[in-house]
Amino acid sequence: MKQFKLFIILFLLFLVQGTVMPRFFYSTSDASVQMVPQFVFVALLLVTLFGRLDWGFRYSLLFGFLTDIIFTPVLGVYAFSMALTVYLTYRLSRWVTITVVSALLLSNFGLLVEQFIVYLIYLMIGMTQQSFWAFLSAHLVPTMLLNAAFALISFYPLRRVMESTAGKR
Repeated sequence: MKQFKLFIILFLLFLVQGTVMPRFFYSTSDASVQMVPQFVFVALLLVTLFGRLDWGFRYSLLFGFLTDIIFTPVLGVYAFSMALTVYLTYRLSRWVTITVVSALLLSNFGLLVEQFIVYLIYLMIGMTQQSFWAFLSAHLVPTMLLNAAFALISFYPLRRVMESTAGKR
């Protein structure tokens, strides 16, 4: 029951990033910019930084598979990349004190690694024809900016949710 509020928040973010956000970013005629909301993943990174690795790892597998099933033609790419990146970011976070700046940097690092893993897997199996420079300029930079803004906005609310959840142990 103590994780129910967290699950509801992550599920609502999943719904928002998959239904509401594409209306804002994909309806423009400028197709040279691919701004992809990854709000659930950024929230999972913050949950892992504030809470426990096993919660972040489980939720990353769950929402990674949901992303694979609903949005992608290849099963397991997002589940693998999200779980691996959550683990790597958690290990890296043990070396720093978690402040707003360090959480923003770690979440951006995690998003960068996750996007590169997905791009490399799709490139290896022939699912994308996008060049590396096009990926970098048209996809990665706008996606990083959008999700960094979300991480900055959601830092304190997610920290409060994790502190209240941790207090119920």
